[in-house]
Amino acid sequence: MRQKYNTITLNPFCCSNPSVNDIAKTILIVLCPQILMLFATKSISSVILLVCSVFASCAAQALFAVLKKNFPLHIGEAVIQGILIGMFLPAGYPYFIAFAAILCILFFQKLIFGTNAQPWANITVVAVIIMYFLYPSAFPPILIAQEYFADIGASGRLFSENIVTLRSFDKYVTEFLNGSIFSGLGVSVPEGYVTLFWDSQSLIPAFRFNMLTLIASLVLTAYRAADSLVSYLFILVYAVAVRLFALYPYGGTVGSGDILLAFFTGGTLFSAFFILGRFGTAPLSIGGKCVYAVSGGIIMFLICGMGSPAISSVFVLLFLNILSPVIRYCEDVLYRLRLRALLCAAGIKGGSDKGETGNG
Repeated sequence: MRQKYNTITLNPFCCSNPSVNDIAKTILIVLCPQILMLFATKSISSVILLVCSVFASCAAQALFAVLKKNFPLHIGEAVIQGILIGMFLPAGYPYFIAFAAILCILFFQKLIFGTNAQPWANITVVAVIIMYFLYPSAFPPILIAQEYFADIGASGRLFSENIVTLRSFDKYVTEFLNGSIFSGLGVSVPEGYVTLFWDSQSLIPAFRFNMLTLIASLVLTAYRAADSLVSYLFILVYAVAVRLFALYPYGGTVGSGDILLAFFTGGTLFSAFFILGRFGTAPLSIGGKCVYAVSGGIIMFLICGMGSPAISSVFVLLFLNILSPVIRYCEDVLYRLRLRALLCAAGIKGGSDKGETGNG
């Protein structure tokens, strides 16, 4: 009697990295608390923009699938794209323009690169920049004027001039941290940073909930849903540059830059882990990733400085996307040179790349 086998497994083999579906699920899970916080803070405009962005992304996916008869739809990835784009749109951005622009951008991206392809430029970055030029007046201006940076306590201007509202619990949490934790280190944190860490009150949702973004980064790193080397090295280089040189052009001393202000007002954390750390646009080798991240940290500092510009971090990500193919080309050249050296050492003759990878 013939036995039928209906189950196919990968045993005894296993995947060393999470699948695309697992990564998508992890990203959706860590984004949910930020969306819930938008509801909790009654940020209705941002919620509506998120809904428009998600529906536009799914509509572009469905339209492409019907046109090309390419099924299944992969709605999960479309939802993530819609959420990420919506998180970078400021409250007050026109809903119809947002829906129409995202639909067109994502649909043409799929026509050019295919539904599952990851182009050299992150589509979230491209979409946000295009939407910035479509309606730039909706994006918030620089939070802190440059002349304020002559003072070391420039962040205090955010609260003294009511640019950001100080939370009622800020004083008590700050006193607890200074008395219980930071006192042993010989440092103290002034009032205001707890508020910025909890909710910077930016018009752009991606820049608001820094505590949730930091927790999300730990989850993404633990489940290998983001490139932790690129993200953390980028943040480290940017932090060192801010600390050493941020106030020097404004008459301050070297080593007096405000790292927390830079992190909490410029979207650095969200950009690093949800955009820069996503697989597909970064180089593949460890050396290439290090060059990519270090370059990103330096460019971030040169463009954003202390972090207060609202949309500058997105342009930094675009510059890095342009740099990535150059680094990848250099990686390919180095791989070919190493392969040629190994073949020569083994006594195998082959002058061309084709001969080296052929029957020789």
